[in-house]
Amino acid sequence: MEALLQEITPWVTQYGLWIVFFGMMVEGTTMILATGILCYLGMLPLQSAIPVAILGATLGDQLWYALGRRYMQAILDRFPSLGERVGRMGAKVRHKGDILAFSSRFLYSGAILFPLALGYYRYPWRRFTLLDLLGVGLWATTGVLLGYLLGTGVEQLFGEIKKVEHLLLVLVLVGLGAWQTRRYFTNRKRDT
Repeated sequence: MEALLQEITPWVTQYGLWIVFFGMMVEGTTMILATGILCYLGMLPLQSAIPVAILGATLGDQLWYALGRRYMQAILDRFPSLGERVGRMGAKVRHKGDILAFSSRFLYSGAILFPLALGYYRYPWRRFTLLDLLGVGLWATTGVLLGYLLGTGVEQLFGEIKKVEHLLLVLVLVGLGAWQTRRYFTNRKRDT
């Protein structure tokens, strides 16, 4: 295991911020917590990871917004089940667009769905960009720091353990948490 860590550490140190950047464009919760954990383990610099996470998430949201604005009808024709969800969002965009723009990263499935819907319903781009940047900034900073604290808490809980086992344990815990969260919201959606 230690040999694996010695091989992975330089790779993560060299390319980790790029992984964070591109990972934040498409995925959020697991990536942001893993980023904090990698910062705690000393594989990524905390002072760089937060701005990179903010930039990646913001650019990802801009991409989803632009896709929604330009190609949403074609996407809805191809994926009719998505059309129902986006169709129900029309009134929400008109009445609560500011809240959706700010909170997209805080809500399950909101990171992709909200920018798509806001673009589709022609929510003002500049307003979306400003509110999204504020929301993403708060979300990314909080998420990275939470991941960092999670790393310290696990170490205190289990005592001094080797970094490889620590990283694997934390990643398993984060994965299980993400899986349970998804399962909860899927069941909740089915029940409503």
